[in-house]
This record gives sequence, structure tokens and C-alpha cells, in this order.
Amino acid sequence: MNNKGQITVEYIIIISIILLILTITLTTITDQTEKNIILTSAQVGAQIGIDKNAYAMYYNDTFNNYQENYPKLLNPTEIKIIQINLTESNNQIELQVTLHTNTKLNSNEKYIIGSRVNYYVRKTIAETYNKKSNDTYYENIQINNQKIKTKIVKWV
Repeated sequence: MNNKGQITVEYIIIISIILLILTITLTTITDQTEKNIILTSAQVGAQIGIDKNAYAMYYNDTFNNYQENYPKLLNPTEIKIIQINLTESNNQIELQVTLHTNTKLNSNEKYIIGSRVNYYVRKTIAETYNKKSNDTYYENIQINNQKIKTKIVKWV
């Protein structure tokens, strides 16, 4: 041992560097884990929205509207989730679901199905984080100071 105190200072510097690396690594891992949880919840929500469409069960007023204007929506439609993209900017996370169907649907029918899917995406994320929504459509979800938004569903 050296009596001049250099070994102690060297150990303090090494421990400080290790703690700094651990802190940076843990922050990155935590951020990525949160994004993975959001994407997983979004995928579950999108599947729930697609399943609701497959059941083709609606409230009376919705059924009457679809019967008159969108009769294709009264029959189950096979829809596949292609991907869900997550983009992040200015304390806001935006999700965009990409879907595919072989059924011939017009733009209004696709918009209705896409709106249902986006609703269940937002709802499932809110339920995953035990967040209550002040609005019916779960459009203002705040998770760790970030807003969760959904873009219009993209069809391929």
C-alpha cells in the first residue's frame, strides 16, 4: 500500500466511472423497456380491434347505420396486422398501425375499421398503465410525461 493516498483516489475514480456507465445503461434500458411495453400493448389492442370487427356485433344505431351505408361491415372481414410503428418527438409518442385485407373495402369502410383499431390500441395502452381517460375515446393518454397518439391506419 502507498501511504500517499493515491490508491484511494484511483479507486474512487474507477468506482465513479462504473457508476456513470451503469446509470447511463439503466436509463437506456428503462426507456427501451417502456417503448416495448407500449408496442406490445398496441399490438394486443390492434388485435382486439380486429377481433371486434370479426364478430361484426354492433349497437342498434350502429347496426342500422352500417346496414344502410356500409353493409360490408356487417360481415366478418379478415384483417392482418402488418406492423406497428412508433415515432417519438417532443414528449409525444405516435403509433401507426399498418393493416391488410383481401376484402374489397372503400375508403370510408377502411376508416371506420381503422378508427376502431386505433381506439382499442389507445384503450389497451391506458389499461396497461392503469391510466384513466377523461374522454370516451382515450385520445389524451399521458404516460410518464409523454402523450400517446395514434395516426390514421395505413392500409396495404
